[in-house]
Amino acid sequence: MTASSPPEPHRLARIGLRVADCMERPAVWLGRYSSWLMLLLAGLIVFDAFGRRYIRNWSFVVEQNWHFLINSPMIQDGEWHLHTIVTFCALGYAYSRHAHVRLDLFRPGFSPRTRLWIEWLGGAILLLPFIAIFCVFAWKYFYLAWLVDENAGESNGIGHRWFIKFFIFLGPLTLLMAGVAGMTRLTIRLFGPKSLHDQTGTEHITADNHSAFS
Repeated sequence: MTASSPPEPHRLARIGLRVADCMERPAVWLGRYSSWLMLLLAGLIVFDAFGRRYIRNWSFVVEQNWHFLINSPMIQDGEWHLHTIVTFCALGYAYSRHAHVRLDLFRPGFSPRTRLWIEWLGGAILLLPFIAIFCVFAWKYFYLAWLVDENAGESNGIGHRWFIKFFIFLGPLTLLMAGVAGMTRLTIRLFGPKSLHDQTGTEHITADNHSAFS
């Protein structure tokens, strides 16, 4: 090792932070761009409510036999499909942006290092194992629907149910990746070089109060 090269712990810690950045990117990208679907979801809900209350009773609509379109189960299917996509795609993004709810009743009385340890133990014992198990079952749930090409059945709604069930797997998968990235940052903050503490992005945990929306 030359005199100008960083010490081994610093080098490994920097690599870990770069890996954490890469693992968070899918969650950030998916959450950021899927949020635009909220506009489509809101528009669909407004159209459904307005259409059922007013449009389907218009004489022109009844004469053209279009009122069945207003009552189509595909509209309701579209609403919960979009809601499912937005909800599951937001999981990893919310975690990477520290927007998940934390119990702040006791946090102010803890030292910054105790808060880091609570977060680390919570991730290792609760978050990662639970999400990993969820992903395994979600994959089986999606794969079975894909094998049989599950459709809407007698409801005449949107077919190819495997498509929406894929997001039940994809969303938690990005949360799992974001969780591993967060655990990596916490590990470096707890055990890594002090000079890299500010680069771990864990100040939201050590702060007395934190809001992801401030």
